[in-house]
This record gives sequence, structure tokens and C-alpha cells, in this order.
Amino acid sequence: MRRILYIANYYLEDVIEQRQSNAFVSQAGQNKGQYIIDVLRMGGNEVVVWSNAWTSSRSMKVYRGFQSKEDPNVYYADIIGFPMLNVWACRHSAKKFLRAQMRERGLDVIVFYNMRLENAPVALYAKKKYGLPIILQYEDGLTTDANIGSIKRMFYRRMERKVLPALDAAFLVNSKIRVPCPSVVIRGALRDKGVMQTEDMKKHEIPIVLFASTLDRQRGIYVLLESLKWTDAKFELYITGKGEAISEIEACRDERVKYLGYLDYDRYQKVLSDADICINAQLAYHEFGNFSFPSKIYEYLSERKLVVSSDVADAKESLGNVLFVYENDSPILLAEQMEAAIECWKDRRAFEIRQYAIEKVLKENSIDKVANRVNRMLESIGVN
Repeated sequence: MRRILYIANYYLEDVIEQRQSNAFVSQAGQNKGQYIIDVLRMGGNEVVVWSNAWTSSRSMKVYRGFQSKEDPNVYYADIIGFPMLNVWACRHSAKKFLRAQMRERGLDVIVFYNMRLENAPVALYAKKKYGLPIILQYEDGLTTDANIGSIKRMFYRRMERKVLPALDAAFLVNSKIRVPCPSVVIRGALRDKGVMQTEDMKKHEIPIVLFASTLDRQRGIYVLLESLKWTDAKFELYITGKGEAISEIEACRDERVKYLGYLDYDRYQKVLSDADICINAQLAYHEFGNFSFPSKIYEYLSERKLVVSSDVADAKESLGNVLFVYENDSPILLAEQMEAAIECWKDRRAFEIRQYAIEKVLKENSIDKVANRVNRMLESIGVN
């Protein structure tokens, strides 16, 4: 059995309570992290998780790391309640933890999340000191994210120059990312809910359309708002999230729009369950789009929702017969595809055909099949 160390920003309730880390917890990141853990374990591997579990505190307080009470295979780093000291404390405690693991039971491979300054250097250290193969879970190219400041961007660029040549393999969020090593594409976190019958799917007199995202330019909220001018279709548009566009949403005069504010995950799940059509409007023609794949698309498909999406990353190539894809970040084309999705929703036969295509995607990307692809990649780099 392979023993894998997964280094990620992963949170369970016990560490959130200790560090009041809610501001740092991304539910999409949590879902994807759990999915990676499940995939590795499904492949018959023993997985140990090393989590940094940051806090928004600037108190200079020292938070001691500990073994999770909820999952004994999850361990948390020491951190200090101040941003740059956090990085130092995480690295120091991670190296100490790594040395202990190698003395006690050993490790076969390291998987680490993104080019983050608290994760990647630890993987490089493990490779240099112990010769361990390292696998990058490469998501959201941090040097291309418009929300990353210039100083951080500089550090991330330096990190990329060090990490990419050292990689043995990678988990990629889309097939268009280029890395100098073997890779497996894991676009999102699918949840197996079993086969759902179309007659059991809730229908309304007019469809409920959901847009749930950070409300900023690169996630496409302005394209969505502009698209409303190009369609007279009847629907209710629920918007949830927070970000720079809140004032524009609240000022929108379109009676179809209902802004729900920022929802916690339980409330969001209820809204998602009630929705009929979901929209991903992340800008495809933005550098960030080349290094990401909106994981919410797979969440929507897991819920058997009709999905309208931009042609971001490899969405069109991988899911073109499942999604209603519009091109060129065009609000006019988005409006057209929203209308096409609404017509599909109204037409029982067309709706059933689309549901069949969704079920096929879910089966092709089930945890066991992804686990088999990951195991083959591990074998290809000599991790047997």
C-alpha cells in the first residue's frame, strides 16, 4: 500500500473552532480537497493530510498544531496570528512533521495543493532531502488571478520557476494546462447521488436560474447583468455571493433578478436544490481562465441541473454536449444560451436527453474511475 502525504489548506470543524478560520474556508476548495482524498483512498492508498489551516487573526497568537479528533489521519500545522509569520510557522512545523513521518513509517509520494508559499516549498524540501516524488495539484494559476496583489504575484512567479521543473506528476484542473510531467485531469468534485428520475425533479411555472460566485469581473457577473438586456424570456434569476458588483446588482431594475446576499453552505445547498438552471459566466478570454476550471460546474451536474457556461478552459471540449456553451464572453450569446436552456427545461423529451448526457459524464468521472487513472499515473512515475 502506498503512503501518500497530501499537503493542502484543509479544514475540519475542530481546527475552525480553535482558530476561528471561517474567513479562510472556501467551500469549493473543501469539496475539491475531500474529493482528492477520496480518490486517493479509493485507489487503495493510505493518505495522511497535512493542513496549514490559516486564521484571519492578526493577534500574534501562536496556534499549536494537533492531530484532528475528527479524522486521525489529518494533522494541522503550527501557525502564528500574523500573515507573513504564518508562512514561516507553517513551513517550520511541516518540515518537523515530515521528518517524524519518515522516521516512523516513511512516505512514498507527496501531493501538494497549488503554488502556495506554505505548501510548495515543503514538497521541494521533501524531494531534495528524501528523494520523494512530488505531485502538484495545479489549480487557479495564482500569477493570473486579478485579485492577487503585485507582491504576492511576484513570489508566486518565483515559486513556479522552482516547482515546475522539479515535478514528477500533476493533477490538472483542465487539459489545456501544460506541465513538463505526466498528469491526470481532475476538473471538479462529483458527488454520487445515484440515478435520479426526471419526473422527481422539481419544476416551477417559470424556471429558477442560479448564479452563485464571487461577484467580480473575472467571474463574469457583469456579462450576466448585460445579458439581461438581450432576452425577454421569463425566469427568476437568483444571484448569491459577495464582491465588487453588489451595488450594481442591487441597483438592477430588472424584476427577474433577486439578490440573495452571501449564503452559508447549508442555505446555498437549499437554493441550489430548488434551482432549475445554473450559470457559470467566468471569463474565458481572461488569463485566469486558462489556469482554472469552475468546480461549481461539476457540483451543478451532480445535482442534475441544466448548466449554461462560458467556453472557459476546456469546458466546450470536455462537456460540450452537456452544457449550453456560449463563446467570446458575449452577453448576447449568453442570453441566447439561457433561452436555449429554458426551452430544454420546458420540453420533456429534450430535458430527458440532456439528463442522459449528464448521467454519462457522471459515470465517466466517478471516483473509482478517476482513482484508476491516478493509480496508473503513480505507476508510470515508479510509485508502486
